[in-house]
Amino acid sequence: MTTFKYYNLIISFLFIGLSSCSNSKKDCSVLKNCKLQFTEIVDRTAYIEIKNNKSVEYKNNKKYFIKSDLVWLSDCEYNATITEINYPNFPFDVGTVMNVKIHKIENNIVYYTAEVKGQKIDGKFKLITE
Repeated sequence: MTTFKYYNLIISFLFIGLSSCSNSKKDCSVLKNCKLQFTEIVDRTAYIEIKNNKSVEYKNNKKYFIKSDLVWLSDCEYNATITEINYPNFPFDVGTVMNVKIHKIENNIVYYTAEVKGQKIDGKFKLITE
């Protein structure tokens, strides 16, 4: 990796750290029972449903799923352990743990960083209200 890429990576992490320390309120209690729609993928039917300590990620009109047990480390952070998968060619196995940190919830958009097997992914979900 070039020095420029390292520099950009460091700046990105600093920005994430600073944004999580901003004055915006961060009440993540709504995430304990919710539906989250992916905002950055083509499949508009894909969403995650969280109920207390369980989550199910649905894809392709519920044809595929990834089920996980959640351990809440704080109000805005949890570890998700995969318990069941029927998604074809999924890169992770049952037992894989993913850490998710919520940075903020603003205008029904949830900003997060997920880390699994050393890979970090920054993203956002739309909070679905019914």
